[in-house]
Amino acid sequence: MLGTAGHQDNEVQTLPTPSRGGLFTAPAVARIGTATWVFAADNGGTAAWTLTGGRLQPAWQNGNAGTSPVVAGGLLYVYDGSGGVLVYQPLTGFQITRLATGSGHWNTPIVMDGRVAIPEGSANSHSTSGVLNIFRLP
Repeated sequence: MLGTAGHQDNEVQTLPTPSRGGLFTAPAVARIGTATWVFAADNGGTAAWTLTGGRLQPAWQNGNAGTSPVVAGGLLYVYDGSGGVLVYQPLTGFQITRLATGSGHWNTPIVMDGRVAIPEGSANSHSTSGVLNIFRLP
């Protein structure tokens, strides 16, 4: 999934990233039903694959940018650095909602006990204060 750079000539499979520009975030892996799913997001899109016969097969893709996705409670959460947490139905990629936030840099949602927490801002700004958004799930 790392694109074309960095091959060691022993890969089982290589895949393009959602925007084909390189993957700098961590993918999420989830067992949903009897299938293994992989979700990845980058600056140009979000995508999903299923593991079939020892190979990843494309399931869906969109043009919504994001950082490291999180699967929790049967939903997929992806933070868009320009602001907002996108919440998807993981099997189809259907966007359920967008939780409004400020912008940030490589922030990752935390999902636990029916709540979603996401900080705003960037560690690169060296700010001594910030905003932490906490949403209650229905």
